Amino acid sequence: MIVSLHEIAPEVAVGVRGGEGQVSAHSLLQKFPGSALHSVGVVRLEPGASIGEHSHHGDEDFYYCLSGEGVVIDNGIEHPFTPGTLQITRHGETQALRNTGTTELVFLGALIACPE
Repeated sequence: MIVSLHEIAPEVAVGVRGGEGQVSAHSLLQKFPGSALHSVGVVRLEPGASIGEHSHHGDEDFYYCLSGEGVVIDNGIEHPFTPGTLQITRHGETQALRNTGTTELVFLGALIACPE
């Protein structure tokens, strides 16, 4: 399977998980029967936008920063989120993210089912 980001219209949302501002996502992969991957996508947060704090149960979430700068809150602790940073939220843990820069914060996100 080959998927091109440039051929996918982004989904746009405001107030994601109780956060602020606008978030857009290019969904590269949706859940496929039998696959542990629930979704993979490129997500963009406008300056000042955020994804509110939320927990994961039965799955794990991976955020990999591609460009921009922000702060990721990993289980209540703030960390810089800059290009090359990988943040992982395991089953039962919490995460949040906010763009603290003056340009878009762009990251690759992947949601994966926990092994049973």
